[in-house]
Amino acid sequence: MPVATPQSVIAEVPFLSPSVKEKPFTYTTSGNTNVKTEEHDIKITDLRSLPESELGDFTTDHSGFQWVKHESKLKGDELFDEEKIKNEYYPEVDAFLKKTLGARRTFIFDHTTRRAPPRGEKVEFGGGRDPARRQPGTRAHVDQTPKAGAERVFLHLGEDAERLSKGRAQIVNVWRPIRGPVRDYPLAVADYRSINPETDLQPHDLISPTRKGETYSVRYGDHQKWYYIKDQQPDDVLLLKCYESEVEPGRALLTPHTAFLNKESLTQEYEPRQSIEVRVLVFYTE
Repeated sequence: MPVATPQSVIAEVPFLSPSVKEKPFTYTTSGNTNVKTEEHDIKITDLRSLPESELGDFTTDHSGFQWVKHESKLKGDELFDEEKIKNEYYPEVDAFLKKTLGARRTFIFDHTTRRAPPRGEKVEFGGGRDPARRQPGTRAHVDQTPKAGAERVFLHLGEDAERLSKGRAQIVNVWRPIRGPVRDYPLAVADYRSINPETDLQPHDLISPTRKGETYSVRYGDHQKWYYIKDQQPDDVLLLKCYESEVEPGRALLTPHTAFLNKESLTQEYEPRQSIEVRVLVFYTE
């Protein structure tokens, strides 16, 4: 029986330019930044086209990301309703992560809904600054550095933080479309096993009026392997590990990711992407 050939697309993705010599920074309110990018054409492989035997190797601990089927009770515009998100979707995510990852405790500290612009309009750099109308983020990045991930435990967990920080802690981004299929701006994720953290990752200050966080900008490397889910539907959930406290040989610590313009969509009918991502502190002790 012939073996199916994995399918892929070629897309232009902005990476951190080598010309940036100082530590990158971005002010979240004004958008002021010293970041310069350069675009590279990268091959992005469709996870749907891979054999089932290979898909099992893409987990949060092996590749940094994991594709899991999960249907939410909330549909469509309900996932733009802040009250429903916090009162109904958050508990769903908590139960889902405990079942899928074996977590004992979670704390959801952040969520973002995004809408792509109408056909023919360009996405704003970094996804735009209006928190009520965030667009897809079209630049390769990681949501947290190890420093920022460890700080999140103490920022949110109060008197339990010291104890929980001594056990295994993670930050996981739970990413799903609100409507599908996603065709215009899918999410691409890089296999942690294909990146070189020393050369590919650059700490990047994210400065808000109340605190200074730290993310990673990503430099391009032709050794990197990128993946996406073609025609991703609301029940196609991607888990992206953003932080891992227990460093072990062979364990993925994070997931570079970016939205990208899928040029194949320019000749297709589609509804502009709508998505929700929830960032969660995940603990394996009570």
